[in-house]
Amino acid sequence: MARATTDTPSAPTDPLAISDVDVLETAASSVRITWRTNVPARTLTAFGLDAPAIWMPPDGDAVLEHESVLEPLEPATTYHAYLRAGDEWNRTETTAVTFTTAPMPERSSAHTNFDRIVVDGRVFFPTAVWEQCSNALGSNVADGINLFMGLGCHRRDIELPHLLDGRAYSLVDTRSAAALGRGVIGWYYPDEWDAFVESSVTRDDLRDAIVEPRAGRIGFLTLTNHFYSRAEPLPQGKGMYPVLLSIPDVIGFDLYPLQGWCRPAFGDVFDAQHELQYASGGKPTFQWIEVAVMEQACGRDRTLDPTPTTVRAETWLAIAGGAKGIGYFPSRWSSSIGAEIARTNRAIRALTPALMAAMVPAGSDIESVRVAAHTLDGAQYVIAVNASHEPLRTRISVDGLAGRAALVYGEDRVVASDERGFSDTFAPLAAHVYVIPPRGW
Repeated sequence: MARATTDTPSAPTDPLAISDVDVLETAASSVRITWRTNVPARTLTAFGLDAPAIWMPPDGDAVLEHESVLEPLEPATTYHAYLRAGDEWNRTETTAVTFTTAPMPERSSAHTNFDRIVVDGRVFFPTAVWEQCSNALGSNVADGINLFMGLGCHRRDIELPHLLDGRAYSLVDTRSAAALGRGVIGWYYPDEWDAFVESSVTRDDLRDAIVEPRAGRIGFLTLTNHFYSRAEPLPQGKGMYPVLLSIPDVIGFDLYPLQGWCRPAFGDVFDAQHELQYASGGKPTFQWIEVAVMEQACGRDRTLDPTPTTVRAETWLAIAGGAKGIGYFPSRWSSSIGAEIARTNRAIRALTPALMAAMVPAGSDIESVRVAAHTLDGAQYVIAVNASHEPLRTRISVDGLAGRAALVYGEDRVVASDERGFSDTFAPLAAHVYVIPPRGW
């Protein structure tokens, strides 16, 4: 029974204080932290790379001794944990502690769980490149690339795990599917396989190319964009897609509105991803993002060159559309685009548990602003992208906000909300990620 107001003692003279913070049992994907308060308190803990991003379920008991178990974490990554205590006099205190997780294990294991990729027991959001040369692996890792699909420049894929040496994960070609090595999590099927098979193809026709299931390994397949309802079908038709979609564990595609379609069709990045998510039957899906001029004819039109702004917009449009992984193509980019890739990948890494969490209804009053929202342990996360070249102000509706303010991730900005949503301004192709902390933060 709650104590009557007249029986509540006066607040202690000493302020609420946190002490004896100790980081224990630091693993590759979790950490345990113990700490004390000088009066009984309830606690709420968050962690992130640069600011609070993921919250743990609250501790409902008011005690002096506290323990916070943080997960899922990325290996070999420096985090900040935020320990918040509140006592019966409505006083709060927060302290931060920094820690670095252990390296990835010597052998990794991967599987899929509905539309999520799970690696070494934690949800994993790949940020990938295709057949990178060995001399660029280090710079890619510095830009936040965590998955390498094959090894380019006439090197064998089987060399990739040794060259990466635990700095990132790798996929090998199907001929090397039995390869072992630190960070190997599976294989990739022939690129744009749909362009090379007949519409009438059967699974039996492809049996020699299909890798038998292997414990702890998963297969990836990249399609063309011709499965999409607004894309022209391949000359042979679309009959091959049910068979191809049944083969891999993870399915992706490339659309490239600027360099492939030769027009700024940014809304189709979201819409095509959304279609693939449903066509996949609930498997994890991903999309390749254009980051440099390619060999297509429209590559000669400088107005269609990818820029940091287009890379950011396409990436977050794909994620809002349901992507559980992102690839950057080709595997070379300018320094300015590299800076944006690094910035975006850092945000993805910080928010990965939320990006894999349950979705809640969300929308915009302007059609060109694509919106998606997730909820995790009382916090909400909203992705909103202006897919047009016009500046605008829009109203974003999200279920369950209850008037909590929205922090704009990476922008040092707060947007006020009401019971149903909030309004914000968008520059052309602007992408905003909003974090709404749980009650009590």
